[in-house]
Amino acid sequence: MTATITDDDRRRSLRRMKAWPLGLLIVAGVIFVIGWYFEKQPDSSWIWGYVRAAAEAGMVGGLADWFAVTALFRHPMGIPIPHTALIPAKKDQLGASLADFVRVNFLNPQVVRARVAAADPAGRLGTYLQQPATRRRVVAEGATLAATGIRSINDAEAQLIVRNLLFEQAAVYAWGPPAGRLLGAVVADRNHEPAVDALFRVARDWVVEHEQQIVELVAERGPAQGFFLARAAHEAVGRRAYQELHTWLNEAVADPTCGIRQAVDNWLAETAIRLREDPELISRVELFKQRVLASPETHEAVASIWPTTRRILLESLADPEGELRRRAEDWVASTADRLVGDAEFRATVNERIEGAAAYLSERYGQEAVVLISETVARWDATEASERIELQVGRDLQYIRINGTVVGALAGIVIHAVGTLLLG
Repeated sequence: MTATITDDDRRRSLRRMKAWPLGLLIVAGVIFVIGWYFEKQPDSSWIWGYVRAAAEAGMVGGLADWFAVTALFRHPMGIPIPHTALIPAKKDQLGASLADFVRVNFLNPQVVRARVAAADPAGRLGTYLQQPATRRRVVAEGATLAATGIRSINDAEAQLIVRNLLFEQAAVYAWGPPAGRLLGAVVADRNHEPAVDALFRVARDWVVEHEQQIVELVAERGPAQGFFLARAAHEAVGRRAYQELHTWLNEAVADPTCGIRQAVDNWLAETAIRLREDPELISRVELFKQRVLASPETHEAVASIWPTTRRILLESLADPEGELRRRAEDWVASTADRLVGDAEFRATVNERIEGAAAYLSERYGQEAVVLISETVARWDATEASERIELQVGRDLQYIRINGTVVGALAGIVIHAVGTLLLG
């Protein structure tokens, strides 16, 4: 983890860095005095002229660059020299210029789109997500974020919203016509057949399991139960009834085109039409709807929807080996493979990312630019100058060091040229 650098750390670092050019300037001054002294001696060597010239020019260069660097942030030595303390004086203009620079070079929709296209975010994302450890980490972080969001929802408000949505929508719209259209579409597409198959199969299995009960039921309903022969005859009728019923259900299960199934299909189709067009049936459905909505059991069931859903979701999100997270990892893996291997899909995703980035820069770029300029404008001039100096002042000290060194070299060259030309 990267350590956070505070303003106090920057301030101490800046003070230490300022000591280097100051020390170099002091050294140049000492050398200048020594060189000047020995140069004035009657039998002095010519080398002292170069030493004195280098130290003198180094002091001039160091002082000049000290003035230039200091003038950016404050008046040198507190003297209000014109065109000094530039940052405090031009703070608002600097903020506006910075905002305009960001807008033109970073938040321009064309620039944003071009940079996003060059970065190939979809391909990079796919390569990143192909790593199993990365996928698990992404899914785990997503599960944690989703769980946090679910826990932040107020249960009472969520229940109220669910209840209002369900009951308001159910009360506003009639159930009959939509149910009729849905049933008609189901019957037309033959999507009802599995349900009808299952219904007849359950009925057949029940009849097989309760054969004796059916026989006895028919026998007990017959007349003259006191005679043994009559009882036996009624039981025979019961067995015959059971066999016919079993045969009838077997036929319904085995042959979807039999008359029984056709009759069911016709009844469903007619019911779909009646639900859409029959005022009496529509009215009965509406009455049934009102009773359902007014039922305390319905209200209790609706009220339990959110708590139950919340509990199930939180349990699924918390289980690292659960079905929800496993399916999420599988989906992320398949998407990553498509992003890497499917050029058309990758291009489509990149295009959407580019469009979204360009839209955001166009829609909110100006707000970001205004935020920058307004934030800088709210800064106190002295505070703004100090903040900027803490950020870049350490690097600016190299200007002072370079000024001293380059000045010394220039002094040597100038002294050499003067000596050669003027003797």
